[in-house]
Amino acid sequence: MSDVGKIEEITESLKSYIATNYELIKLKAIERFTVILADLISDFLVGLVLFLFVFFTSLWAGFYLSVRLGDNFSGFAIVAGFYLLVGLIMLIVRKKMVEKPLRNKIVRKIMSNK
Repeated sequence: MSDVGKIEEITESLKSYIATNYELIKLKAIERFTVILADLISDFLVGLVLFLFVFFTSLWAGFYLSVRLGDNFSGFAIVAGFYLLVGLIMLIVRKKMVEKPLRNKIVRKIMSNK
């Protein structure tokens, strides 16, 4: 076999290798994207259910406290004050307790092999 034939064979093998690697990278990217998307959708659904639970519990607490206090607005003001307090606490600790763990979870999801 001549040198030209060997070079052509190597060139064809290299083209095939590059095409296969490209397809593999593309499939891995699609797999990671679908895993991350599925995780985001499931987290959104869980968050939605938890939001609805907190929302209706807050309504219940507002009405309950309003009845107990004999005033239509006091119960809802107490519930709003509670959420203001929770919001201020979250504002103070958001870097350590919210942003960093969320960032780490996203990086772990992107870098995972599953």
